[in-house]
Amino acid sequence: MFDSGCGTGQSTARLAERHPEAWVIGIDKSLDRLGREGRTLPPNARLVRAELGDFWRCAQAAGWRLAAHYLPYPNPWPKARHYKRRWPAHPAFPALLGLGGALEVRSNWRVYLEEWQLALGSLGIHAELEPIAPETPAPLSPFEAKYLASGHACYRLAADLGLGTVPRPSWLAYQARCEAADAWSRPVLETFLAVTPAASPLRPALEQALAAPPLRKPAGHKGDAASDFFLWAADTPAREQLHRALEQAREAGDDPRLVFARRALETA
Repeated sequence: MFDSGCGTGQSTARLAERHPEAWVIGIDKSLDRLGREGRTLPPNARLVRAELGDFWRCAQAAGWRLAAHYLPYPNPWPKARHYKRRWPAHPAFPALLGLGGALEVRSNWRVYLEEWQLALGSLGIHAELEPIAPETPAPLSPFEAKYLASGHACYRLAADLGLGTVPRPSWLAYQARCEAADAWSRPVLETFLAVTPAASPLRPALEQALAAPPLRKPAGHKGDAASDFFLWAADTPAREQLHRALEQAREAGDDPRLVFARRALETA
């Protein structure tokens, strides 16, 4: 079992006492925290000074698979500009998933755990999020004891990572969605808008479609999560009107975007 971000190691000691059948490894990058007195480690516990992301990668590369993985009150990096420092957006997140086991993350920032839940859910991993009772008899870590004593709400997120198979993004479902009749690329919608008469009721509908959030790429992609495809349902009269507008624009000038838009309209 891993106790990642164990701080002074008190949570490692408690986990080792609760699970005498397992080896519990507490990991923290701070020598000062790991070296503080005030706790006694059971014989089945060890403390390691390491950067978490590097340690996870090395453990995964060595073929380690965990029975359980605890992250007690990691830094939530609450500012928007620090998002990439949060574990669900960190480059080492796939290594954490690859270690498998029963994952448990605790925090007094519910929104932070909700981000974990969304990130795991996007990969098909179900996660439960629930409050920790204020009268918990044995808080897991000093942070938890402090928060509960001061009246803070604390939460735990639990997920089963199984054997540690890292889910891969499914592009087939995304591709099928983009090829559906109600999905249009930005260039096509912009061409439709350009050739549609000002008085046509199609203009507000096209403008609304382009202003809406686009389809999102599956988790695990590189680059921006937002795609260049938007949803818009064009009925038969709208399609016929767009065909006429595209033909009139084509006669006025040979623009390759018009051919592209017409082909998209015919194949949708």
